[in-house]
Amino acid sequence: MYFKAESALFAGLEIYNKPDFAYREETFAILAINAWELLLKARVLAKNTNKLQSLYVYETRQKPDGSRTSRQFLKRNRAGNPLTIGLTAAIRSLEADPNTRLPPEVRGNLEALLEIRDNAVHFVNARFELAKAVLEIGTACVKNFAALADMWFGEDLSGYNLYLMPIGFLTTPAATAVVAGGEEGKLVSYLRNLMAAQNAATTTTSSYHIALDVNISFKRAATDAVSTFALTNDPGAPHVYLTEEDIRQKYPWDYREFVSRCRARYRDFKENEEFHRIRRPFLKDSRYVRERLLDPGNPKSMKKQFLNPNFLSEFDKHYAKK
Repeated sequence: MYFKAESALFAGLEIYNKPDFAYREETFAILAINAWELLLKARVLAKNTNKLQSLYVYETRQKPDGSRTSRQFLKRNRAGNPLTIGLTAAIRSLEADPNTRLPPEVRGNLEALLEIRDNAVHFVNARFELAKAVLEIGTACVKNFAALADMWFGEDLSGYNLYLMPIGFLTTPAATAVVAGGEEGKLVSYLRNLMAAQNAATTTTSSYHIALDVNISFKRAATDAVSTFALTNDPGAPHVYLTEEDIRQKYPWDYREFVSRCRARYRDFKENEEFHRIRRPFLKDSRYVRERLLDPGNPKSMKKQFLNPNFLSEFDKHYAKK
C-alpha cells in the first residue's frame, strides 16, 4: 500500500509540473490527498500487524422495532467489497497512540489540502493568489510526506527530484496584480487564516510544515543571449565542476542497497540471472549508473558503481510492486 501512496504523490507532481495544464492546482490537491490517505492507511496496517480488518468500516443495523443492533457489521461498497476508512478516520486511528500521532503541522497542512480538494469542483483555472497558496501548501505537503515515509517505512526519497516548479503557474509577471474574488477569494482567505493560526502555534525547531513561503521575482539576464552547455573535450570551453557530494546525492545507492530496495518494492523479485539480464544494458547509461574510483586520487584504484534511484523505473516494467 505504501508504494501506491508514493505513486499517487509522483503522479500529482508530474501533473503539477507540466508546462501547460489548466487544472493544475486542483488535480495536485486531489492526488496529494489520495497519496496521504494511502500513506496513513499503510501506517495503520503496520501498527495493527497488517490486519486488514483495521482498515474496514463497521456499522450497526436497524432492527424491525427501529432500534440499532449492538453488534457491528462490516459495511460494504456498491460492488460488495469491504468499505475502508478515509483520511480523517485514519488520522483518528493514529491519534489514539502517542507514538503514531501526526505532528500538528502535518494535520494543518492536510486540512488545507482537503479544503482545496473539496472546493476543486468550483474552479476551472486557479488565479495567482490561489495558485501561489497551493504551491506553498503543496511544497510543505511533499516535504512532510518524504519525512514520514522515511521515519515510518525507511523509504528514502531524497534521491528523487521531488519539487513543485514555482514558475509552472505563471504566464506573465502581471499575474501578481490579479485579485481573487467570489468563492475563490473566500478559499484563499480561509487558507491564509488557517496557515496563520497554525504557524503561530508551531515551534521553529519542528521538522514539519503547514506551508513554505515561496517568493517569486523576475530579473533580466545580464546578456540577451542564453549560454548553451554541452559535454566537450575542448580545453577552451568553460569548466563546470561537480563535487563528490553532488555526485553521491544523484547516485546514492551502491549495488547491495539497490538490491535491498528491489526486494522491498517488488513481490516477485529475485536476484537471479533474469535480474542481471535486465540490469546489464543500463550499466553504461549515465542516467542511472555512475562508476567511480574508490580512491579518486589513484587512477589504478578499484572501481565501484553507484546507482540513481530512478533506475527503479526500468525494473517497474518487469516486476510486480507490493
